Amino acid sequence: MTVDPLRRLKIMVARSKLSSTKLDWDEEHPLERLIEMKVRRELKDDGGFRRSLGRSRLTDVTRADLVEYQLHKFRKQMRYVQENSIFYRKRFQELNLGPSDIREFEDLCKVPITEPNELAEEPFHFLCVSQSKVMRAFSTSGTSGQRKRLFYTQEDVLNIVDSIAAALRNTQMDREDVLHIMFPAVTAWDPSLMLDGACKVAGLRSQVCSEADVDRQVKVMTEGKVKVIIGLTSFIYRITVLARQRHDLKGLGMKAIICSSEPLSEAMRREIEASWGCKALSQYGMTEMGLATAIECFAQDGLHIDEGNYLLECVDPKVGGHKGDREQGELIWTSLNMRGTPLLRYRSYDLSCIIHPPCGCGFSIIGKMGKPLGRNIIETKIGYGERIYPLLFDEAVLAVPGVLGYQMVIDRVGFRDKLSFTVEYLGDPGEGKRQVGESLQKLDEVRSSLDNDLLEPLVIEMVPAKEGFVPKQIAFIDNRKLFDSTK
Repeated sequence: MTVDPLRRLKIMVARSKLSSTKLDWDEEHPLERLIEMKVRRELKDDGGFRRSLGRSRLTDVTRADLVEYQLHKFRKQMRYVQENSIFYRKRFQELNLGPSDIREFEDLCKVPITEPNELAEEPFHFLCVSQSKVMRAFSTSGTSGQRKRLFYTQEDVLNIVDSIAAALRNTQMDREDVLHIMFPAVTAWDPSLMLDGACKVAGLRSQVCSEADVDRQVKVMTEGKVKVIIGLTSFIYRITVLARQRHDLKGLGMKAIICSSEPLSEAMRREIEASWGCKALSQYGMTEMGLATAIECFAQDGLHIDEGNYLLECVDPKVGGHKGDREQGELIWTSLNMRGTPLLRYRSYDLSCIIHPPCGCGFSIIGKMGKPLGRNIIETKIGYGERIYPLLFDEAVLAVPGVLGYQMVIDRVGFRDKLSFTVEYLGDPGEGKRQVGESLQKLDEVRSSLDNDLLEPLVIEMVPAKEGFVPKQIAFIDNRKLFDSTK
């Protein structure tokens, strides 16, 4: 296909502004090197950072240097939103709070958390540039169902492209490899277009196939000589379960499969890796933060955060204080370089933890986030107060070979809770029902509630697997109107 000369010129100009294109192709840790480049550039360009760091030159960038960089960038972003955001200007004036009040990491707690509903109600109060400088606008509803509108400048988009390129190269993707992008085209905006465009600008090879037809997907992969796949977690899993019955997926020689936009349970990971013969890696992103924020490495012990662009905190959702290394809490995000809709201490509701470096993959300065367990707004209780969440049941139900998906409905019968599962299954329904039942009853939360006579016998209905894409259903439907859902 012939590329329009003007478009080719625009791509060349955009590519010249990327830092990731300056990394050697044999670079062992491209994501970490990209972040180090940002720290060094800030030190060169900003006297304030040199003063806060107490140095004008760096030999090696240490973890302490990176933390100081993040605090410096937080103060700069705080000053920027005070000057340009109606929402933050009013908030900081009311609190008499300024950038100079943020001296160390614990001082971040002085800044109130930004709630998603605040962004949803007044998106233009967060906009920090004129409409003429907005290159892209996205809308997202997320888990909350509240539609939020985000605005990206050209600088924001190039930062995202840089992050995507470095993250992809971190999966050992080289200049000759082809990335196969597979998101079903059923969303308000198509992430495939964003990823494909990012690859073209960054000089990476990619192709898009959003079709639900399994044979078509494998054919496109084979003809394109694909080596890395990225896509919606449930879509990749579904294609995997259906395709492995009639195709030699291992024979395609994949280097990695990146599961995005939805949690990757260990049960799903095992099925994907066994079928394709390569590592399945989890990727985490939020539209509010620019889509590409963290990606798992081959050590598979947490997701490396793009700490050049984002500051991540893990807090106690009840009292707000910071949690320690590998202690579970709620993730709070700050965009350090966003110009269009910058967000400070934005609440994700995602439950996870922070993991301090180093990492078994060789990264020495970048922090990680643990694999998200789910969102605390989806968390609920059964029995004597046993906490349950979607990923808990993903690990149990999807561990049964042949299961493509499921939905759980919670009802109340007298003084007991009742869990009803509708399971889409490929295989003998009787055997599948038996295995699903056994797997569910191994969960401590279910076993305890059954033993204490606070849970009705599990209801499991097996339905035949369907060809094609079936959108992931709401994990829980809780019909207990009087249930106390206090966390």
